[in-house]
Amino acid sequence: MEQPPGMSDPQHPQHVCKLQRALYGFKQAPRAWFDRFSSFLLKYGFLCNLADPSLFTFHSDHGSLILLLYVDDILLTGTINTLVADFITLLSQEFAMKYLGPAHHFLGIEISPTPNGLHLSQITLCLYNSRTC
Repeated sequence: MEQPPGMSDPQHPQHVCKLQRALYGFKQAPRAWFDRFSSFLLKYGFLCNLADPSLFTFHSDHGSLILLLYVDDILLTGTINTLVADFITLLSQEFAMKYLGPAHHFLGIEISPTPNGLHLSQITLCLYNSRTC
């Protein structure tokens, strides 16, 4: 590595900056983010799903949590509201994040609460000559 042009230090010509963490825009950023986030989840007792590595589950005597990570979007649900809220607090202490409230849409799927759980629907629209078909 070399110092960038115009940024060289004549007193320390051999010194360069060491990157402490991956930044957006670098090829390695998504992998580094996933490794850091999944390590955090595994440390707290989550298990990674073998069929889908972006799906994590947590089970204890106090309840269960299911977390889905898609790039930098997180979908979290659980059996007990206080367990979900406590984990959101834990996540926000570790990572810079914004809680957007209950999910309404995720990856093109509409999520609606019902008395028996959640209703998931996906409406596919095709646009052809400015009309919906």
